[in-house]
Amino acid sequence: MVRHPTPLVEPVVTQVQVPPGVLGPEPVSFEVRCFVVADAGGVVLVDTGTPGSRGSIGAALAKVGAAWSDVSDIVLTHSHFDHTGGLAESAELAPGAAVWAGAQDAPEIPPIGGRAVRSLTEGDRVGGMLVFETPGHTPGHVSLLHEAASTLLIGDLVGSIDGALTFGPSAFTADPALSVRSLQRMAELGIDRVLFSHGGEVSDPGAAIRQLLERP
Repeated sequence: MVRHPTPLVEPVVTQVQVPPGVLGPEPVSFEVRCFVVADAGGVVLVDTGTPGSRGSIGAALAKVGAAWSDVSDIVLTHSHFDHTGGLAESAELAPGAAVWAGAQDAPEIPPIGGRAVRSLTEGDRVGGMLVFETPGHTPGHVSLLHEAASTLLIGDLVGSIDGALTFGPSAFTADPALSVRSLQRMAELGIDRVLFSHGGEVSDPGAAIRQLLERP
């Protein structure tokens, strides 16, 4: 594989179809993003999307000059199905990859092919990324900071819709008040680039997060 002295983060965008009665009377479609992170140390896959995402992930790997066999780690930001549904196929295609999740979410994710999901805690590192515990959306939700790229993969702590930031649906958030406190902490990092698992980037993520937090 090609190793990158400058970190590359390649998003993988898929659409999720939610049937009527789950989020309301009408069917709902939304996008979910996982990420291929490549740097001088290797390749990390952050989240695995829904079942059937392997083709899109494989294409993202190819864009950074890598293959499934180059993936050293798979990190799950949290245990929700739209982030872990593709885990079985990703783990099969990357048999040498360690699988990680936040300590409180890891027990909720079944072992894959005999590989237990390993626990992450505050201050751990995976590849070139530093782990932050950011509970609220789920008890074990984590965010990942690539310091060399000043890029934060924030998972579902917050998302974007048409350029505006928003918290996720309360029905899928374990502790909304704790989620706000976690987001306040991430805002204090002063990161140049924030990548959301739902929605595209915004031009000034720090200001956008502060604006969201200041809403009544």
